[in-house]
Amino acid sequence: MNVTKSLAELCPLLIDEIYGELPSRIYSTLITRGRSTLSQLRHYTALTERQLRHGLAVLIQQNLLYFHTDSDTRTTTYEANSRPAYNLVRTGKILEMIETSYGPAVKDVMQSLFILGQTRIEDLKAAYKVRIRQQDEVAGATEDDIMFDGAEVAPAANKPTLPVPSIAKLNNILCRLVETGLVEVVHVQTFASPEDIFSDVSDRVMRNKFPGGVKGAKGKLEFDEAVAMELRKIRRESTTLKRKLEESGSAAKRRKLLNGAGVNSEHEPEGDPVLDPRQVIRVNYDKCVVELRNRRLVDFAADRIGTHISYVYGTVLKLLSKHIPRCHDDPLMDVGEMRDEDTRPRVVTTNEILNSLPTAVDVSQGVAKVSKNRIDIYSATAVRPNPPATDPVSAILNGNNEEDGGSDDDSDYEGPNGHPAADDSAAVDGDGGVRFAETTHKENRVDMLRQHLYLLAESELNFIRHCGEEQWTVDFKPLIQHLKEAELDVVIEHTVGRQGLRLVRILRKRGKLEEKSLPTIALMKKPDVQTKMLEMQTAGFVDVQEVPRDPSRTANRTIFLWYTATDRCISQLLERTYTTMLRCLQRLHAERRKEKDVLLLTKRTDVKGREQEVMAEGYYQRFAAHLEAEKKLLGQVMRLDELVAVLRDY
Repeated sequence: MNVTKSLAELCPLLIDEIYGELPSRIYSTLITRGRSTLSQLRHYTALTERQLRHGLAVLIQQNLLYFHTDSDTRTTTYEANSRPAYNLVRTGKILEMIETSYGPAVKDVMQSLFILGQTRIEDLKAAYKVRIRQQDEVAGATEDDIMFDGAEVAPAANKPTLPVPSIAKLNNILCRLVETGLVEVVHVQTFASPEDIFSDVSDRVMRNKFPGGVKGAKGKLEFDEAVAMELRKIRRESTTLKRKLEESGSAAKRRKLLNGAGVNSEHEPEGDPVLDPRQVIRVNYDKCVVELRNRRLVDFAADRIGTHISYVYGTVLKLLSKHIPRCHDDPLMDVGEMRDEDTRPRVVTTNEILNSLPTAVDVSQGVAKVSKNRIDIYSATAVRPNPPATDPVSAILNGNNEEDGGSDDDSDYEGPNGHPAADDSAAVDGDGGVRFAETTHKENRVDMLRQHLYLLAESELNFIRHCGEEQWTVDFKPLIQHLKEAELDVVIEHTVGRQGLRLVRILRKRGKLEEKSLPTIALMKKPDVQTKMLEMQTAGFVDVQEVPRDPSRTANRTIFLWYTATDRCISQLLERTYTTMLRCLQRLHAERRKEKDVLLLTKRTDVKGREQEVMAEGYYQRFAAHLEAEKKLLGQVMRLDELVAVLRDY
């Protein structure tokens, strides 16, 4: 991950917000000065060795640092890990997603893992044992008080409840989290940077398999394949616990065998294997980002097509994401066929989608009924086995209309009044448009689901692809590129207006265009086009290329070609987003320094929770105003993080 100046300043502020000044100060030094030893850190930070060890322990515990020990000099060097440091801003969003998808009990366990960082299962269970024991003590005291006072309230009404009531339930939740990939195993190579791992693997492969050196292009290819294989073995060590659980049967199968309840059941299944208490686990941010991407794509489909279609699309993404461990492939390990089995493209069938779709979703809603003679059967049911970039079938399918009876004469498609003909089940309004018809009990749920899938496949953005007989998949790269362009278009429209956005879209579609042809294509006056293009060039959205016709390079003998570089615009927008997030957090720190006396007062035990009753009116008004400003600033940071996720992580 490339670390820019704004990101290097943003990450220490996020660490300071959660873990305090000491870890933030050490991390800021490492991300600014690069890899450093303990003595170098002592010199750069002016901290004592004891303070450094405490701060480094916190950073390593939260996976915010890499460290490497030289086998010859026995010297340990530390290096900042920027991606999990930035992911701290996403903690609340991930917990909200976990609660919506898996329930409050799973959210409580994930929250504990976020707080503890890399932890042993034994330590996690010990923490929950303390909470359960405290709950039992409070419940016992409450019952005694009720019996002594003779109150009519039932004891269960005042009994406190925990999301995770027992250790068996905790073990069940951990098994589910490991199976879904949201929690992974920590091993020795977890603490090494990717560069160190690649260097060590390359040296080992060269020493063991190529003692005479790499010779020729074929030898280079064999060497790269051997390195990629060793790197994949290291990456698979994080999924050892998941594979063990899969060998014993998935959680769903165990529940069926035990006649258990559903996913969010309050019962505690006894069939889950007890996890090794010495196993060290942590939150898998890569899988969490995959789940967040699914939610963003569902919202994108709901905005473009409709809400009912998005329910079906969400089910498709949920089935596919079971086998997607991360959003981006590793260029060293996931090239061509050199992939792990769980990272190869997957497909889902119509029956799988139907079985996973909640019965509360009415698939008869959201799709209009039209007559069969208005449907282009070759486009609607087209099978595209390859992604769009390498699809050799699309050209043939696009030419099939005229070969198989299609013509420019639309007389076969018109009714007696010049409107499209409709059968008994279709409804056409006075303007020739199709109205949504009421569904009957004769409609088959499978057929209606298939109509939703065809609509998603034949949409302008190709949300899914019909890749085989009743088989569907999602091409994430072109879809995310459309999503990036949509976010970029919003920023362009707010910056230079709708005319500027139209000009950018024209350049994006047609490539480089000469200045004199733009007014004709955009239907704008030449002075307006020139003014708008200069404004967008200043903002960084477009640029101009000069092509001289002769060596004199005079203006009247030069062709000026305007163009837009979408990738460069996205990079610039990402850097500006980092800067804006940094300014929001800096403003938040300034507001806290400004209201320091009020905030210190609210931390007192006799004031916390009773601010409005205890504090003076003037102090409480200042405290309420500060909370409102803090809410707005943090809300803006979360909205900016969604933009960063689309532009960089999805």
